[in-house]
Amino acid sequence: MSSRLVTQVLPKSIKKLIKKQGIPEKDLSIYVKDLNASKPLIALNIKKMRNPASTMKLLTTYSALKVLKPNYHWKTEAWIRGKLENGVLQGDLILKGYGDPFLVHQNYWKFIQGIQDRGLKVIQGDVIIDNSYFDLPPMDSGAFDHRPYRTYNAIPSALMYNFQASRFFFRPDKLNKKIDIVPYPMVTEFNYVNKVKYTSGRCRRSHYLPSFSKKGKTIIISGSYSEKCGQQYILRALSDPAHHAFNGFRDFWTGMGGKLQGGFRRGIVQPGDRKLHTYFSASLGDQIRVINKWSNNVMTRELMLTLGAKKYGKPATLEKGRKAIMQTLAENGIDSNGVIIDNGSGLSRIARINASQHAQLLEHAWRDEFMPEFMSSLSLSGLDGTLVNRFRDDAMQGRTHMKTGTLKNAKSIAGYMLSRKGKWLVVVMHQNGPKVSGGRGTRLQNAVLRWVFEQ
Repeated sequence: MSSRLVTQVLPKSIKKLIKKQGIPEKDLSIYVKDLNASKPLIALNIKKMRNPASTMKLLTTYSALKVLKPNYHWKTEAWIRGKLENGVLQGDLILKGYGDPFLVHQNYWKFIQGIQDRGLKVIQGDVIIDNSYFDLPPMDSGAFDHRPYRTYNAIPSALMYNFQASRFFFRPDKLNKKIDIVPYPMVTEFNYVNKVKYTSGRCRRSHYLPSFSKKGKTIIISGSYSEKCGQQYILRALSDPAHHAFNGFRDFWTGMGGKLQGGFRRGIVQPGDRKLHTYFSASLGDQIRVINKWSNNVMTRELMLTLGAKKYGKPATLEKGRKAIMQTLAENGIDSNGVIIDNGSGLSRIARINASQHAQLLEHAWRDEFMPEFMSSLSLSGLDGTLVNRFRDDAMQGRTHMKTGTLKNAKSIAGYMLSRKGKWLVVVMHQNGPKVSGGRGTRLQNAVLRWVFEQ
């Protein structure tokens, strides 16, 4: 397929906007095709390898549907080491994870309630966290953009509680002119220093994004917070994954009336340990809707690792996960030459794919048996996900099923459009370069989508 435009020129409205925004055509790839046609309407620079940002998630989630199937469920297990009698465990409780991407607050509570339902009330020993299903090298959560505590940078873990995020409840105390901060779960391995300043100004960005930093075993929270922001949670990933899983367990366990006399340890299930309880997650078909609609990075990374273990055996590794995706593409006749998966989420400076390959994936998925699950995972324009604020009061509301992606110097969108005339089209746009910020990348995407809508 030619890397030039099939129509020789871009639509006038798009060309005009590109010129107005000062966007070099060399930085832009566009592929638009009626799914019932043999040739694309637009094919600009479609062989140019670019950073796709979070639209890389389409490769991971499609591969997961093919390998794991939509009805796949993850398990999380509780094992006991020692004698359990009259509700008292004279020994340790081991929590073993298998990579459930969505072991969020309410699901972790169900898992722990299930343990108590099986008669365990008092743990005289320790709680041991077994993360051995994943075999990962040491990871720096701040390596991507030097923001190690932001939840989008959370690192994967076989037992991942609540996306590795601690919830900090900010509560203005108008009487004493101060901001109370309550963490959940309690991060007992750190001390807290609250340096947040109370303000009464309007609730603007600078007043509800306090900064978090660590100094040794101390977490320092600073900045300002307006009383007009009210009470709200701010999420940060501060504990290491195993300790975070323990902190959540401890608070749930004691809050349910259970007793824990020991502390936290890392370890693995050993011969002689006995399984007490197994919790099964929501299905893959349900989970990929969270991943793609809301572009959850750590869930995608968990998913890629699960893929690797399923296809090549445990323990899960990054290399097995990448290989599983590439092999799945090859098995389905999708060109992967030059594709760089990295962590599978698109939160990467080195991930690469071209628009032709992305479109080929989407066209293949359109005719796949799992197309309904795949398509329903994408954001609906003006209705949900990362497209919730686009085309809200517009004829285009609900007419696109798209995955978006945004990084510094990278802006992408890929998915399906139902045109005004009732045609289904595949759309892929990759833009790399300095001219994506300040809303320029979004305005260009919207202009292309409006043009496609009228085809």
